[in-house]
Amino acid sequence: MLQPGLQQSPAVLQSYRVRARHILAVKWGYAVRIQKKTVLYAAGVLACGNLALQALGFFYRILLSHFAGAEGLGVYRLVNSAYLVLNAGCLSGVTMACSRLSAASEARGESRRIGAVLRLAFSVFFTLCAGCTAIVLLCGDGIAATLLGDGRCAKAFPFVLLCLALTGVENIFKSLFIGLDRMQYTALSEVGEQLVRILSVGTLLYHYQGQDYGTIAMLIFAGMVVSEVFSALLLTRLFRRSMAGVSLTAPLDRATARQFFFIALPLSGSALIGNLIGSAGAVLLPQRLMTAGLTYEQALAALGVISGMAMPLLLLPSALVSSVCTALLPAITAAQAVGSAKRVQGLAGRAVSTVGLIGVPATAVLIPLAPRLSELFFRQPLTEEYVALLGAVAIISYYQMATGSLLNALGLQHLSVVTSVSAELCQLLLMYRWCARPTLGIYGYLLAMLLTGTAAFLINLCILCCKTRFALRPVRRFGVPLLCGAALFGWTRVFFRAFGTLCQGDVAALALTVLGACVLYVLLLRLLGIRLLRYLSRRIEKPQLPRLCMW
Repeated sequence: MLQPGLQQSPAVLQSYRVRARHILAVKWGYAVRIQKKTVLYAAGVLACGNLALQALGFFYRILLSHFAGAEGLGVYRLVNSAYLVLNAGCLSGVTMACSRLSAASEARGESRRIGAVLRLAFSVFFTLCAGCTAIVLLCGDGIAATLLGDGRCAKAFPFVLLCLALTGVENIFKSLFIGLDRMQYTALSEVGEQLVRILSVGTLLYHYQGQDYGTIAMLIFAGMVVSEVFSALLLTRLFRRSMAGVSLTAPLDRATARQFFFIALPLSGSALIGNLIGSAGAVLLPQRLMTAGLTYEQALAALGVISGMAMPLLLLPSALVSSVCTALLPAITAAQAVGSAKRVQGLAGRAVSTVGLIGVPATAVLIPLAPRLSELFFRQPLTEEYVALLGAVAIISYYQMATGSLLNALGLQHLSVVTSVSAELCQLLLMYRWCARPTLGIYGYLLAMLLTGTAAFLINLCILCCKTRFALRPVRRFGVPLLCGAALFGWTRVFFRAFGTLCQGDVAALALTVLGACVLYVLLLRLLGIRLLRYLSRRIEKPQLPRLCMW
């Protein structure tokens, strides 16, 4: 306590100020200075970047399908499955820990910890990356021939390792910016990276013009390395310019390191096991389809179609869904850091509702249009049953992504790990049994994804309700999106055919159908008393430590 009439040194006064801020912020949660920011602003910045990224990515897949074909995409998918395993083991837990701890440190006013967290993230990543590099360089041919089932994949492994190292630098910086609510940097980096990737990969494949699919996969990853160089340099420059006050030499205390590994280890283990199972599925799927009566080329083409053409087409709304979820996560972490349970409940409920209000209607519009869009862009026919199953899988994946992200933001990653790994394992077992049946074939894979994704989402939702006690409101959060989705599906199915007979080209029919669906959706929301933009414009109360003016 300060004693009247006694003069204190500046260092002592500063220590009193820091202690007083900490006591007020932790013990009395209401005595905080509130920095207000809307979900619409944060999500809008990300959505603009994600929509541009989605459009560029769609064009990128058209380019790949033109130069590589379905079988070439299948070989690239096998190589990419190995890359995803390495990426998950080295990065998934590290980036989430960096994002969560930076958001919590800023909320508590402990900005000195941010530099220590960033240095620890880089140290852990490069250690893991060095181990993975040694394994791949020593056993690359065996991994390609035995585990992936295609020796041609080994040609791409050197560029896979380069891409992994550069992606780590990029993603750690992006996770830091997300935790500190600087979404514009991540959006700028991703859009620029995709532009460079399209240019570099397209140039390499155009000059090659060959039919060696192993070389094609190698050239695709070589172009990815060029784009990752651009993104890593850009984010490093942005960090140095905008965060000069963050010191990478800040001391790392044991509590911070303990929290980092408590977050990173379960998520890294989950992502590694999940991607191992997913990669095993990508390797086993062609083999099980061959058991059902397909040739190896046909089975590999089926894998290329579902992973490189059909699924990306149905996942176009993910740009908006992921933007809203990502914008909410730092606010949820900050609210939990100061013990504001009501704010956590409101933000969690808003995330689940927004996923339904955006993902379900958008997917319902895409389902009737997808067969024609696939023929138009990829020259690949898709049946209506195939697209309908994929659409259901996409909707469930949005809900599973949102609930899993909320559990991670709340520090419940160990529960999310159990759910996701169990779902991946069940999906692999069901795929192994069903895809070998001639009556099911590739539909067995889609049914396995749908059933296991639904189970994982429901389990995550139950855990979320128990831990946060937010109001479930099933009619508002799930019934309204399904009702709007059914109406938009009927509109699109009927009027796309009608506009197709009236208009001369498919582009005009698509534009009129989508425009009418948007107007219908707005009218339906108004009739139900929901204004989506106003709902997203509610302010997020992001707590920060107060600046006391008594000294």
